[in-house]
Amino acid sequence: MSINERIKKFRKHLGMTQAEFGCKIGIVQGHLTGLESGKKNVTPKTFKVICAAYGISEEWLETGEGEMYAQDSEQQTNRVIHLYNELGPELQDFMLKQVKGLLELQRRQVPIVSKKSYAENYPKRIIKRKIKKKSQK
Repeated sequence: MSINERIKKFRKHLGMTQAEFGCKIGIVQGHLTGLESGKKNVTPKTFKVICAAYGISEEWLETGEGEMYAQDSEQQTNRVIHLYNELGPELQDFMLKQVKGLLELQRRQVPIVSKKSYAENYPKRIIKRKIKKKSQK
C-alpha cells in the first residue's frame, strides 16, 4: 500500500469527506483527490501537516509499519498545538486554564479520579450522605 492509499484509508477511517479532511490541513478537495489517487506526490510539508493535524504516526503513514496513531511526544505536542490553533480565542483561554489546573494538580500530586471510578463510587457517596443527614436530625 502506498502513502497515497494510506492517506485515503485514514480519511475513510475518520469518516470524513475529502473536503473536510483537506480543509483541516489547508488543501482543497481536488488536490486531496490527486494525492489519494497517486496522481500527485505527497510533499514533505503536506506529510508533516497531515501527521501533526491528525496525530498520525509518521512511520505508519510513510511505510505502513507500526501503529496508525503517533506515540512520539513531539508529534503529540504538534497535535496539541494544531488543535489549540483551531480554537477561537475564548476557548484557547479556557484550554490554557484547564492545562494550568492539571499542572497544579500534578505539582501537588493530587490523584485524578477517572470517570469510571467516580461513577462506581457515586451511589456509595449518596447513601453515606443520606445516612449522615438522617442521623443529624
